[in-house]
Amino acid sequence: MGVVDEVRAVWGVAALRGLWEQAREALESPKPPATFRLELPDAEAQRLVGEVYGRPMVGRGTRISVSKLDDAVRGSRFGLGLAEVLEILHERPVVQRESDSPDAQREPEPLRAALMAHGLAETGWAVPWMQWIQQYGRVAADELPAIARSAAGVLSALALDRAPAAWVSRGELAARFGDSHQLDSGTTLSRVVLKAAALAHGVESPGNERERRALWERCGVTLDAVSASVLTWALPLVGDDSWSSGVRQRSAIGLPTHLTHLDLRTAPARLVEPGTAVAVCESPRVLESAVQERIDHPVVCVSGHPTTVALALLDRLTTEGATLHHHGDFDWAGIGITRSLWEHHRARPWRMSSGDYREALDRAAADRTDLPNLVGAALETPWDPALAELMSTAARAVEEEVVLPSLLADLRAGLTAAGT
Repeated sequence: MGVVDEVRAVWGVAALRGLWEQAREALESPKPPATFRLELPDAEAQRLVGEVYGRPMVGRGTRISVSKLDDAVRGSRFGLGLAEVLEILHERPVVQRESDSPDAQREPEPLRAALMAHGLAETGWAVPWMQWIQQYGRVAADELPAIARSAAGVLSALALDRAPAAWVSRGELAARFGDSHQLDSGTTLSRVVLKAAALAHGVESPGNERERRALWERCGVTLDAVSASVLTWALPLVGDDSWSSGVRQRSAIGLPTHLTHLDLRTAPARLVEPGTAVAVCESPRVLESAVQERIDHPVVCVSGHPTTVALALLDRLTTEGATLHHHGDFDWAGIGITRSLWEHHRARPWRMSSGDYREALDRAAADRTDLPNLVGAALETPWDPALAELMSTAARAVEEEVVLPSLLADLRAGLTAAGT
């Protein structure tokens, strides 16, 4: 049996007829859509479509990506492209139809003009984004020019091809282009801007508030300037202004300080002297203990994965010449945080060596402390390659609280003296 006969025997079944008909309609459209809606009327259709597409299908319908479907059939044992498969099954070639409307054949002029005004028209995401707006964006024709101008302006201010160098609140960004609420969740402008951001970063469009927040932050935008904060203690601020005095007064009476983006924006031009050693921990328990024991050593707690304001503070301290010393949990998430701060903020790993890990394991065994299993994908530890190997072998996670006495001893001595 030849390939043609095999394709017809395997894929020419009734349960797949809707998939192939919808795929042909998409490819022959004057403006081929990126995806199409496919009904899955029964379990047989779900099973067979899932086998072709490469993922399980549930429910009575799904959305199929044309490019992913083409990749799937090319990766099958037949090795044919989607258009070739359709020609075999339907016994006629795929021919893209011409539009009856001359206007429909032109690119959406307001969108292209707006992107050109900000130097964005030649980006890799521009054409797919314009096509998406025309087909799925739900933007009224009379509103398109204004939405295009605002969207292009907002997009020009986002970090679409790089890590954010600075942070701006969503309300402030929106106010630059009119109403400060026009980028709130659910608005047309927010929807079209986030679609462009998703295309630029190569991720799926956000489907819930958590994913929208993550995508905004990936582009250098915080949802506001006050909700995210970073916990600090005993920062040796050099300013004689009221902001610096207020933070120092909190330390003097034994209180840590939560700093927000608004706080950092209001802070004086310089926070600390060059060469200041700042401890950066993952767990609030470390900072709390330093406060309770009145250890006068600057500490910044990132509370797990650093928030945008934590990163902004660390960026500023590094720029001012401070030396960061980071300690985190000995688990793969903690290693990821340590590695990120080591790579991007030049933070020195603090008691994060293979020897420190081995010492922590021995102390836990001596104290009969149960350590949780180490789970997740292993990560390299370039500052000490032996650490990753030892962690994988021991397969135990060590939280910061287990080594708290050693960390506090270092803080009392001063990290520049105790080393890392």
